[in-house]
Amino acid sequence: MKRLFVWLLCAAALAGCAEKYYDSMGNPISKAQMEQFRTAAVRGHLEARRYKVFVDRMYPLRGPSVMLREDWGMEVSRDSVGLFLPYFGRVYQVPYGRGQGLNLVAPLTSYREEPIKNGVRIMMSTRSDQESYQLVMEVFDNAIINLSVIPSGKDVIRFTGMMELHDVFSMQKN
Repeated sequence: MKRLFVWLLCAAALAGCAEKYYDSMGNPISKAQMEQFRTAAVRGHLEARRYKVFVDRMYPLRGPSVMLREDWGMEVSRDSVGLFLPYFGRVYQVPYGRGQGLNLVAPLTSYREEPIKNGVRIMMSTRSDQESYQLVMEVFDNAIINLSVIPSGKDVIRFTGMMELHDVFSMQKN
């Protein structure tokens, strides 16, 4: 009897810890509906070509992955891109004045999207005064991103993180 009571108590505690979502009025929202909101927000940002991503982990080509503690990321605003990313890796051509690392704001020279399972792969290219960059980003419906930066004079580096979603989206009732 004591064992049954302990199990019921544990089950009740776990049920109380279940994640719940609420709208701005305090009404509960189901997890499926919250996923629909998140997917709509991600798709809206991609269609408008205005989004910001923050990275939380860096994967250099050589060496272990590094967890990032500061606000590092990338911002796309229609026809331009801003990179504010750390870099660890081998540099093959050091520009005069030691360069800018992966910190730049520049116009996009190309932008292409292709669908992947549960998301979109975006291929972009840009160039600074010293070098050119190819950016390959996979954005998933749950706002998780994988970003690969391919600089012309450095090793490839990869990042993971999240797309920032601060927009208000509402579901239309049919």
